[in-house]
Amino acid sequence: MRLPMHKRAVLIAVPCFLVLAQLGLVSLSGSAEPSPAPRQEVPGCPGETMGVQATGVYRSQPVPEVVINGEPWAGAFWEAGMRSYWHCHAGGQLLVVFEGEGRTQKRGERMQTLHRGESSMVGPWEEHWHGSAPHSDAQYLQVSIQPTGTYWMEEVGDPDYLGNEIGMTTRAEFLRTGVREWR
Repeated sequence: MRLPMHKRAVLIAVPCFLVLAQLGLVSLSGSAEPSPAPRQEVPGCPGETMGVQATGVYRSQPVPEVVINGEPWAGAFWEAGMRSYWHCHAGGQLLVVFEGEGRTQKRGERMQTLHRGESSMVGPWEEHWHGSAPHSDAQYLQVSIQPTGTYWMEEVGDPDYLGNEIGMTTRAEFLRTGVREWR
């Protein structure tokens, strides 16, 4: 049985709210005052602020069914088989799959498959990538945590995208050759 859109939105919004509360960015106490979040930034992401950002078709696409402060939640749409390059965010990023099947990976860990309602949180300066599965489009709800800023690195190679590696093969090749594109 398919849930009505407003109930699906609640199933996605509640876990997101809890993650933001855990980060200290919203309060569970009902207080109108935001909780100050201690932030320990770790500079050192070797990315660039410009350059190629993704393989294939990616487009920014707000999700009209999920509204925050009267505006559709920011989102991104990935066609099947497409993915971002490795990158990091100065303040971190929260990703929630709204439709389809997504993939994400943090540097040094194995690729993770995400289905509707599942999320991934990356911390400040944590290297990662995200996109769709080979056989499915994916639409994400996404939030960049302050301070914003995205720094781009090398293309995600097939070994990482297919879930066989932990992201070090592409980094080693990039450092050895200086070429961002996977062979």
